[in-house]
Amino acid sequence: MREIIISECINLLNKYDYVVSQSFSRSCFDLLARKNNIKYIIKVLKNIDSLSKGQSIELIKISHILNAIPLIIGVRTRNVPMEDDVVYERHNIKAITFKTFKLYLEGSPPVVYASRGGFFVNIDGDTLRETREKLNISVGELAEFSNVSRKTIYKYEQNKANPSIEVALKIEQYLDVPLVKGIPLELKINENETLDNETCNKYAIRNNDNNYNNYDEEFKQHVMNLLYELGFNMIETKKAPFDAVAEKNDIYEHEYINTSSLLLTNIEETETEETRKKALIVNQLSSILNSYSLLILEKGAKDIKGIKTISLKELEKMDDAFELFDYLVSKNKKLK
Repeated sequence: MREIIISECINLLNKYDYVVSQSFSRSCFDLLARKNNIKYIIKVLKNIDSLSKGQSIELIKISHILNAIPLIIGVRTRNVPMEDDVVYERHNIKAITFKTFKLYLEGSPPVVYASRGGFFVNIDGDTLRETREKLNISVGELAEFSNVSRKTIYKYEQNKANPSIEVALKIEQYLDVPLVKGIPLELKINENETLDNETCNKYAIRNNDNNYNNYDEEFKQHVMNLLYELGFNMIETKKAPFDAVAEKNDIYEHEYINTSSLLLTNIEETETEETRKKALIVNQLSSILNSYSLLILEKGAKDIKGIKTISLKELEKMDDAFELFDYLVSKNKKLK
């Protein structure tokens, strides 16, 4: 079933003119899709409760630096089938059914979300307060009709709480005004800030720090350190087709005004058939993202068809990130 849903997602995204990657096995995400500035990183699960904390952190880290929307397409929760037109959430990532995703792309966002205690909706608290005051309806009167407390109505008006579907319909009926809002699939701003601090910290290694933030392989640790010293923000990945994502924030101060600031890297000690396969996959992803990709090898990085490579020795000679971008631009010209 999972493979069928992945195939349906690819067909659906292609229908709406998204550029879609191939599907990936043993990765924290199954698909990457882009249309103009909208990017989705999608994980398909039969049971959305099978998403581990580690997978979610990896997925959020990657989506954060790629400025993409992480999304789970699922079939059921632990105990029951997922409802269509309802947004669920697992480890801060939105989860919906394929049908809900289809309606979302058609321009009909879901308005109901699942939480402890049932199903709820987002309402416009400002419109609620303004309409109630305009109609000269007291908080107590509206609370009594809606069968909630006065304190709860105040929370709705201050956008500090959301009503159940039944309560929202009662309030809309009494005030004769639409209040329910569609639910965006993006991470909320305050969640982004929290996740940025707790789980999306950029790779930061200081000179003479031998801890390497618990990286497993000494060679990869050394390469990550070099890229950091060149001026990149770094995110290491463990469950993705690439080993790291590098980002140069101030790239637009240089001549690369129309160039992506992202670099997807594979870091390997030696070139193997498996290494080449992974690098070609990352090439495809970088093409979708309009970014760069690079295979970093410890020794003898010779030209590989369709793959940009660099040796550790060449990387160690570079002074800054812009020198590496110059290298990538020249490699692009040679590959063409």
